[in-house]
This record gives sequence, structure tokens and C-alpha cells, in this order.
Amino acid sequence: MRKILVITDTKKSSINQCNALIDNYSKRKKTKINYQRIEKKSIHFLPNFLIYYYLVIKSFIKINLDFDYDLIVSCGRISAPYSLLYKKFLKCKNIHILDPYLFRNRFDMIIIPSHDNVEPSNSKNIVQITGTFVLKKKLSRNITNKFSKLFKKKQIVSCFIGGDGKSSKFSKQNVINCVSRINNIDDKFCIVYCFSRRTSAMIKNTIKLKKKNRHLIFDYDEINPYWYLIEKSEFFIVSEDSVSMISDTISSGKPVYIQKIDFVKRKIRYFVQILQKRGFVRYYSGKLDIWRYEPLNESLRVSKIIERLI
Repeated sequence: MRKILVITDTKKSSINQCNALIDNYSKRKKTKINYQRIEKKSIHFLPNFLIYYYLVIKSFIKINLDFDYDLIVSCGRISAPYSLLYKKFLKCKNIHILDPYLFRNRFDMIIIPSHDNVEPSNSKNIVQITGTFVLKKKLSRNITNKFSKLFKKKQIVSCFIGGDGKSSKFSKQNVINCVSRINNIDDKFCIVYCFSRRTSAMIKNTIKLKKKNRHLIFDYDEINPYWYLIEKSEFFIVSEDSVSMISDTISSGKPVYIQKIDFVKRKIRYFVQILQKRGFVRYYSGKLDIWRYEPLNESLRVSKIIERLI
């Protein structure tokens, strides 16, 4: 049995990234997993190397040295110093997802999205992935039956809409243009909009005002058919800003169209361009075509590398 310690910050995305990787690893190796979440405190606003030395000097972390871990998996900036300190005491391997921002050559493996363009001095411990790890949610039979009746066995076009943030910005006209193109899709399809936690009131209200009445909307806080739609949709239209939703949809092997937005960071646009060249996605111009590709499963690929590591 492999014993794994998972260290993350409190962000749901960090925990999901670790769980997606471990889930694939656990399918081949029996595992025992313990979790530690690092609550953000004033010390965590410091650079990571200062956090690390502070932890070493203070030595206030309670470490159960009686439990012998084979592996530490961490994700999130502030979890990286803890991962290094635990590794030092527990004498085990450690893996960090995303850039740890300190002592990169001390980690046994660092997993970084290829569009981040991070090139540490010691690149032998770097594993690049396309997009993010995908943790598929298993739906209950009741939820599946509910959505099956709601969508009435029509072919589904799922429209996944992100929102404004440090890396992206929507304009109202941008949203209007997107909805206008989607409104032109043949009525034989069931059109479903899903929002993310970043979707602003402006985006939601504009879509509600401009969409066809028969088109459905599910807000982020409602009972969300997101994973049902990943499995059942024939086509996806995903806003360019969301690396996670794009990663989720290309795990399906079905056509994924990208809706351009007014402002998005260069590295995210570069990510989409990588996927376009590899045949995973196309930019949406108002027409739906069918094409196929091998579904992307980066967590499975990396879990096999971990097996060799430990």
C-alpha cells in the first residue's frame, strides 16, 4: 500500500488537481491518503523562500513522524514550503503541481502546464502537462434521470461561460456577439448555458436577455448539470478564458469550439493555439462540424510517471 500525504491551500481547484492525479494512481495501486489544508495567514503573504525558512526556524509544524509516507502531493503556492519541510523530516518523495516559487531543484517532480513557460535551472524534474488535470464527478442515478428528462433526448450543445478576472475581460458587445451566433444554431439542438463562479452579473444578464427563450441556463450556485453535459453533449462552446473548462471538455473526445473574448492573457491564448494545432479545438464562427480526436487524460499519463518515481 502506498501512503500519500496531500497538502493544499483552501482553494477547491488545488484540492481537485491533487485528487485527479491520485485518483488515476489509485486505480493501479492501493493507497492510503491523508489531507492537510493550509489556512492562509499573514505569514503566507511573504515570498515562499521566506515562509520556508520561517517554518524551519520556528519548527511549529506538528509532523507525525510515526507515519511513514511514500509520497507528498501538494498544490498551491503556500503549500510548497510545507511540502519541502515535510519531505525533509519524512524522507519521502514529493510532487508539486504548478510552480512552487522556491528551490525548484529540491522537488522530486514539478508538474507545470506547458503554456506557463516555466524553465527552472534543473529541468529534469519538470513534467509538462496540457491544461489542467481533470477530476470527473460521478453523478447519482437520480441526478442523471432528472437531467435526461429535462433535455428530452435532443442533441445537446453545451455553452460554458467563464468570466472576468486577472487574466480575462469580457465586454457587453463581446457577450452579445457570442449569444447571437449561438442563437443561429438549428432548433433541433438543445442549447444549455452553464456559468462559472467568475461569471459576472453583466454577462449573466446579457445572456438571459439576448438568448432564445427555449435555451436553458444553469447558474453556478444551482444544481449544476456540468458533468452530465460533459458526458452527454454532442458539441461544446467554451469561452476562451477558462483553461479548466477547456481541459474538462477535451477529455470527452467531442468537438470543442472556443469563443474568443476581448481580453485574455497571452499565455491562455497560447494554450488554446496549442490545442488548435493538435486538433482538440477550433474557434467558433457560427457553424457546427463533427471531428474526433483521442480524449486527453493528463492525470493518467502523469500517474504512470509517478509509479516509476516511487
